[in-house]
Amino acid sequence: MSVDSLPVDPETTTLYRGLDRLPPALWDDLTGLAPMDAAYRAGVRYDPALGYIVPFLGVDHRVDPVRRTIEVPEGTRPPGFQTGLILLSYLAHAAEEGLSGRMVTERELDGGELFFKGPHALSKEPVLRRFGRDGQGLMAKARVMGARPAAEGDVSFRLLALPKILVGFTLYEGDDEFEAGLTITFDSFTHRHLALDGIWALINVLSHRLAGE
Repeated sequence: MSVDSLPVDPETTTLYRGLDRLPPALWDDLTGLAPMDAAYRAGVRYDPALGYIVPFLGVDHRVDPVRRTIEVPEGTRPPGFQTGLILLSYLAHAAEEGLSGRMVTERELDGGELFFKGPHALSKEPVLRRFGRDGQGLMAKARVMGARPAAEGDVSFRLLALPKILVGFTLYEGDDEFEAGLTITFDSFTHRHLALDGIWALINVLSHRLAGE
């Protein structure tokens, strides 16, 4: 794969490119909560010296609402604006419910029929462009993030992106006659834990990381 064909990183090409551009209101929402209660609802750990320890796409992110920083272990990908949006939205709004056990499309989530279209359509093109004819390559990349195989399509997996956010990818491989297809699903309670714009950002980030080198 050439450098020119690599997917564009959604965290470096948008108007908002760094954690310093996160709206203060997102931090305010989090600092207004009792830390141990918020950690319990989100299914994460809270350390007064470090902040919230949030596993996101296989990497622990340290979210410190006092210093308003998000840090990751040395040698791992630094978080950008969209990752910050996802983590703060999740910590501030996660409900007590766990997973429902039922997977649905984005348009079946509350409000999704109106939201996920036009500029807010889910980002599938990076994965299709890279893995449309290489389902096993996609599965290998997903396993690194902790994904587990599922039974649908030519290649299918489910990934616990955050403790209460389960995402499913199902790839139908293309060939000389048919174009590849990709279906993305979510646990039906996802919108209770993450706002719709956070879900949109999550798929932006996840699709790029799956398709990137």
